[in-house]
Amino acid sequence: MSWSTDYSEGHEGWAASVTPDGRRTGSSTGQGMLVEGITGRYERDTTLPDYEVVPHREIIGWQGQCECGWQGELWERVPSAEEADAGRRKVHLPLEKSAHAPEAVEDAIGDEWLEHVAPFGAVAGVEAAARDYAQAGRRLDKTVAAAKAAGATWADIGRAAGITRQAAHERWADK
Repeated sequence: MSWSTDYSEGHEGWAASVTPDGRRTGSSTGQGMLVEGITGRYERDTTLPDYEVVPHREIIGWQGQCECGWQGELWERVPSAEEADAGRRKVHLPLEKSAHAPEAVEDAIGDEWLEHVAPFGAVAGVEAAARDYAQAGRRLDKTVAAAKAAGATWADIGRAAGITRQAAHERWADK
């Protein structure tokens, strides 16, 4: 599963499985997790020649990833349920299970990713407001020019714009 926003390109996120050598992946086959790069330690994938298949049992944990390069903190896979402690980011997943992040971990990583992209959403709001502001400014300039052409005085225009006659003249006389 991956997450994306409608306000920020380059920020698709996912819960990546982490291999013992630190590589990360979100793809898998029945035999294991598909990891880019050839170390010679694992079997090569038959359809993707630049990928190895790391057995599910060897995945050491999960980490948030974003296509922008952001990485979350590691959620460590522990060997027993007794060692599991979500507060310390330690999660038990039996070795015979698929090594995709358990649902609770994926949800927590999704929340971390949302924190990562939150500033981009806020900035997107600023960008939209700035576009609206610039467009309104252009519309105001055209409307003032039309009012002046129709015979309005600088006092009339200033009053309508909420500024003084002099400020209106200084702002729009040369436009």
